[in-house]
Amino acid sequence: MTDPLRVAHGFNLDEHLHRRLRGRPPASAIAWVESQLRARITTIRALDGGTSSAVHMLSLETSAGARLDVVLRRYVLDWLSEEPWAPGNEATVLRLLNAVPAVPSPRLLAADPDGSVDGTPMIVMAALPGDVVWEPTSEEMWLRRLAEMLPAIHSVAVSSELLDWSPYPPEPGLVPPPWTKHRWAWERALDAYAGPPPPSDRVFLHRDFHPGNVLWVHERITGVVDWVSSCAGPPEEDVSHCRVNLAGHHGQGQADRFLTYWQDITGRRDYHPYWDLTNVVSMVSDDPDPALDEFVATAAAQMG
Repeated sequence: MTDPLRVAHGFNLDEHLHRRLRGRPPASAIAWVESQLRARITTIRALDGGTSSAVHMLSLETSAGARLDVVLRRYVLDWLSEEPWAPGNEATVLRLLNAVPAVPSPRLLAADPDGSVDGTPMIVMAALPGDVVWEPTSEEMWLRRLAEMLPAIHSVAVSSELLDWSPYPPEPGLVPPPWTKHRWAWERALDAYAGPPPPSDRVFLHRDFHPGNVLWVHERITGVVDWVSSCAGPPEEDVSHCRVNLAGHHGQGQADRFLTYWQDITGRRDYHPYWDLTNVVSMVSDDPDPALDEFVATAAAQMG
């Protein structure tokens, strides 16, 4: 059964965060977009769902009367002080992806990664068609096509400009979480994080691949978005991150079926529970999360 709190993620912001993320972009940002694209903005609409940056859909009109739809991302929150490389990384990754037709990524149109315009880093991307789907009509088709997208992403050439992957650190003071029914499993997850990763390949990673970052028209994937954290590392990182999100929304069974599809597509049968355990240690909150607790316990039991 779908957890309504999971579905509402990004839609139930407090007043302060809503104002920062969904409020109208400042005049300086609007003027910058218009000067970069040589077009006049006609409509501005905040996009729901995201919680790490302010994202707006802008419609513009060129001097010739043509319409242009773009997405403006503004890095307005304090987390950027810990990851100042993020805006420049996204711009770099989008430039790399724009030469890869097999991966439907946004086309980069303009970037101010240093925030030279008004102190807030910004990028502008061409808008992609489609909608996020969490409740598909055909669940098996949906899982299979999500799994099929990963080998396409992982086949992108690894550039020297890419950052190197390392697992995100545990949330301070939250692992093991006080609400867990499986403290032993979280302790095993911490042990996995402290140890070396299993042998794997080094490929191009999305690093935040899950259904919330995939766009669909009918039963076809039309876009993969949010490439802020992309880097070079093991393909299992993208698999496990997607698995955690699937388990949270639809349960362990769906996460396992997604893994089976990916294994069938790639022929890789040696998926190690390390990847699941090291993903979850950075995803804990104060709120009890039974789905995450079950996911950790399942992975920890497979460690032997």
